[in-house]
Amino acid sequence: MSLSARYASPRSRTELQGFTLVELLVVIAIIGILVALLLPAVQAAREAARRSQCTSQQKQIGLALLNYEGTNRKLPPGALMGEGSSWSAYIQPYMEGQTVFDLFEFATDPGEDGSHQWGYPGGQYGDSADLPEEYKNVRGVEVVIAALRCPSANLPPHQTEVSNDDYWVMRRVPISYIGVASGLVTRQYPSYELRVQKSPSDNPAYQGADGTLVGVHWIEDIRTGSIPLRKITDGTSKTAIIGEAAHDWQAIEEDGTTNEALEGNRKDHWWGGSDDIDTARGASFLDVSEFLGSTGVPPNLGLVTSENKAICNAGPDKPDCQALQLSFSSLHPGVVMMTYVDGHTEAVIDSIDEQVWSDIGTRASQTYETGGGVRL
Repeated sequence: MSLSARYASPRSRTELQGFTLVELLVVIAIIGILVALLLPAVQAAREAARRSQCTSQQKQIGLALLNYEGTNRKLPPGALMGEGSSWSAYIQPYMEGQTVFDLFEFATDPGEDGSHQWGYPGGQYGDSADLPEEYKNVRGVEVVIAALRCPSANLPPHQTEVSNDDYWVMRRVPISYIGVASGLVTRQYPSYELRVQKSPSDNPAYQGADGTLVGVHWIEDIRTGSIPLRKITDGTSKTAIIGEAAHDWQAIEEDGTTNEALEGNRKDHWWGGSDDIDTARGASFLDVSEFLGSTGVPPNLGLVTSENKAICNAGPDKPDCQALQLSFSSLHPGVVMMTYVDGHTEAVIDSIDEQVWSDIGTRASQTYETGGGVRL
């Protein structure tokens, strides 16, 4: 056979090597289907990694709280009413945060007449480093603490926020974890007034006598109000101490420069301290949900800004709006991560039985203390 005959019909050979339009469309469709199948798996893997990091951070916080208790023989105050500081500030030396801890000034004596400002009353400011020394706490709460922020929450590093008394923090740091103050309460304010009534018919309010990280009034309870482990009679492995809470950063972006007493729809959680906690005993607005939550309300309430506003349109003091702000919640689908006093962390499904959920937040079943002891 001649060489020309052996390589005859070059056109037909070229045609055999090509794709028809139909074949090309089929290949593109298959690639699209594979991408659609793989993308959720990739996203799930990323969320699993973020959730694992979130769990690790919560365990770190739980260990810091235990170390604080081991040193001081009691847990830190969840919120120090009338002074402004919170549990997250007190545990910094136990989280390799001594440097930022040293930025703060805390009240240590009930008779002390010092200034413990957690916001700036002069309106907007530039650099907090330029503020007078008496506002050193403002500089502290502008420091980002990565271990207090769950990566799934996708929080901005800073947000501007104005308190009920028009005190400003230009670069306040949102966080993802709040303390478990109660398994019973459903309202965040008023708080102090109900507790001092000592009435069996009234829960002792958000000072949270039935939880682990409780609100303490610095003038009267600074030495005795925090909880030692011996008071957790339900068991440290059955009682939660902190949990996730979804900070509604979109609502802060929209309303953060508005007086919070007028815009009470903020599901806001911050670290360090707050001017809305640094307030007088008789104040009716104590925004303790900035630091603390309750298992007396269902988990995973109100994760979307528009829903929050709809819930709170009737007024921030209405039951649904109060429950919204106290709810432990997360961006992990269907669960909220809770850390217990013994240091372990669990994923709690949001369809959990109401009574079981309530018991997780109480340290002594369904009893509460009223000054003279424990009352059923």
